[in-house]
Amino acid sequence: MEAWGEKIGQGRTADVYALGEDRIVKVFRQPQLLEFEWTVAECLDDSSVPRPRVYGRQEQDGMQGIVYERIQGPTMMAQLAARPEEVEAFGRLLARLHAELHKAGAGRLPSHKEVLAHGIRRSRALLTEHRERAVLRLLESLPEGMTLCHGDFHPDNVMYGQQGPVVIDWMTATRGMPAADAARTLMLLRHAELPEEMPEPVQQAVKALRARLLGAYEAEYLRLSGVSKEELASWEAPLMAARLGESVPERECVRLLELIDERLG
Repeated sequence: MEAWGEKIGQGRTADVYALGEDRIVKVFRQPQLLEFEWTVAECLDDSSVPRPRVYGRQEQDGMQGIVYERIQGPTMMAQLAARPEEVEAFGRLLARLHAELHKAGAGRLPSHKEVLAHGIRRSRALLTEHRERAVLRLLESLPEGMTLCHGDFHPDNVMYGQQGPVVIDWMTATRGMPAADAARTLMLLRHAELPEEMPEPVQQAVKALRARLLGAYEAEYLRLSGVSKEELASWEAPLMAARLGESVPERECVRLLELIDERLG
């Protein structure tokens, strides 16, 4: 059996080792997480969405890993920073990748609505009981779906390899409604707080660029998917409430709570 090579990455759930020049193995600390990611890979088998190739499983010293194609290029965010004049083109590409992803089924993955409900309850201390109940009632009224949803789709989760862009980081994948997944992307592009240490002039420039990216993404996604702006808006309050449980900066929390109150009326 081929030995695992140099450790090149470490996350909360797995370690990543090099297997030569063109492959890596992602070694999970909990077997159920490996099974989850393997299920996601199976959901993608019939999809044309570009992602790192999966070569199978490998076991060593009682630990199991999944062997993937090694992608060594920059993220879309890095490409955008290097070529800001192409921001609209990047936004349209982001939308095309997302719309293609939403053509895949995901029957064996967790329900997106259930994941959101868990996130909303985790945010209870910030939401207050009244808001929590109202948001959960709203979430309950929204449709279930059987479509593959990425769960955290944004420019840092698209990388450029030798064959072009690929979508990475599938640990938040669920089955749900495409509109909910796209609405989260829009929420992040609109409201995710920039680092406080970033100088104000730079923040303003980044926000302007991000607004152009958002506009191009939204227009292209609506055109390709047939989803309406009203469908996107219907998911905003539950998504924002669940976002509060992700250890976001205080300024973002304050803004999201204001927006949640607006959406709840």
